[in-house]
Amino acid sequence: MKGDEEYIEKLIGKFIVGESTDTETRELREWCKLSPENQKYLDHSIFIFENAQLADEQDFDVEQAWKKVKRKISKNDSKTRFLIPAWGIAASLILVLGFSFLFYNQYTKPEEFQFISENQVLTQTLPDQTEISLNRNSRVQVEYNEWKNTGVIHVSGEVLVNFPESKKVEWTVQTANLLIEDIGTIFNVKSLPESEIIEVSVQEGAVKFYSETLEGILLQAGEKGTYDKTTNAFSKAEADPNVSAYKTRNFSFHEQELQQVIDQLNEIYGKEIILDRNISHCKLTVDFENEELETILSIIGETMSLEITYDSNQIRISGEGCF
Repeated sequence: MKGDEEYIEKLIGKFIVGESTDTETRELREWCKLSPENQKYLDHSIFIFENAQLADEQDFDVEQAWKKVKRKISKNDSKTRFLIPAWGIAASLILVLGFSFLFYNQYTKPEEFQFISENQVLTQTLPDQTEISLNRNSRVQVEYNEWKNTGVIHVSGEVLVNFPESKKVEWTVQTANLLIEDIGTIFNVKSLPESEIIEVSVQEGAVKFYSETLEGILLQAGEKGTYDKTTNAFSKAEADPNVSAYKTRNFSFHEQELQQVIDQLNEIYGKEIILDRNISHCKLTVDFENEELETILSIIGETMSLEITYDSNQIRISGEGCF
């Protein structure tokens, strides 16, 4: 059998693509029998060729492919030692580089997925147990890199983000051209496409609210950060304690005007509740925890001596006024 390197390379190439003759295939097999390294080189060449075809496919299983090659290699006599020719070393190097390329692309490419809520609140859990609750008509797009333990959460609409206490992923929340860097655990982002105002309300922990060109502000629990798109300015205020009520259905009203209370209930429950003008400024102090709207209105009516009237499209609240 011919033994020069160029001829062997041609035999291997023709064998891999299925174009070798019976004689050429027999010669290649005889060459492989000469040493375990020869057989290993053929196996490596087949591995590289097959996976080069699959490199662009998403379902290529690097781990299983590597196990197959290891099984082939393990059949060789590990006690036999031969001088590996220079082209064999080059082939091994190609294998290492090729495998590293496939491994890198398979495991470092971020996962991408999105959540869309339309007529109801939607809660989803990310792979690291981060919980995201989307208010109605909101959208979230997530880029998650398990290999690097990093991720970006793109927000459009209103979203409550709740990171686990044992947070291992470094998340950044992005909306429009603004970034929110988590230092705590729970915060709400309100970024409506039609609004000039973006709000971040922190319930637990702290966050940094900024952009690539503006330093921004640091927000602690109980604070709300506001960004005005028209002035490019950040500001701070006290956070609304009911900011996440669309998800929790928990409300805390303290000396709050009845019109403001009803506005929040309309938004959360998607109803049309109408107040008589003479009671809109009446003050209410009460807490509700995950109650149905009918129960909430009944309690308000009894507390303030108001009449609640239901019809097919509206709920009307009337009374004599405040004293």
